[in-house]
Amino acid sequence: MKLILVRHGESEANAKNILPGSDDGGKLTTKGIEQAKKAGKELKEKYKIDMIFCSPLKRAVETLENILIEYPIEAPVFMCKLLEERDYGEYSGLDENLIDWEEMDKESKLNDEMGVESLAELRKRANLFLEDLKLEEVSTVLVVAHGELLKMIVSILNGKEYGGKDIENAEILVFEEFK
Repeated sequence: MKLILVRHGESEANAKNILPGSDDGGKLTTKGIEQAKKAGKELKEKYKIDMIFCSPLKRAVETLENILIEYPIEAPVFMCKLLEERDYGEYSGLDENLIDWEEMDKESKLNDEMGVESLAELRKRANLFLEDLKLEEVSTVLVVAHGELLKMIVSILNGKEYGGKDIENAEILVFEEFK
């Protein structure tokens, strides 16, 4: 199976450098809409998509809607809560520059009390989605989701610890041989 991952387009929260996490995060900006439509054009030129999974958060749904304007994919679409962004608990809504990411990524009592979804929990959720996806008998799947969740999926697929470069808004990542 070919697995295509797309991060949502720029949201209002992204433009303001606000960490939305699993909160709504606002709608897409004009730039975000353009990014999603550009991704739709690229997907249309290169792939025949058989199935779509999308986070139910507004910014991902709106991205998919704009992709579909450019590439009216005739495939089943499934909204999947497993694809929601990492829950940052009480850090949600803060300016990203005020966050100590290294501290937030550590397993700690404070992070538990703040309601932060640990990297272990995020990995478990991403793995659950990937295991469910393996049951599908289709050639090409499109997933529209969020930066940290997709970064975890990429880490899992590459057999590495969480990390690596950030995934840009509306960036397309393709895994040719997902099994």
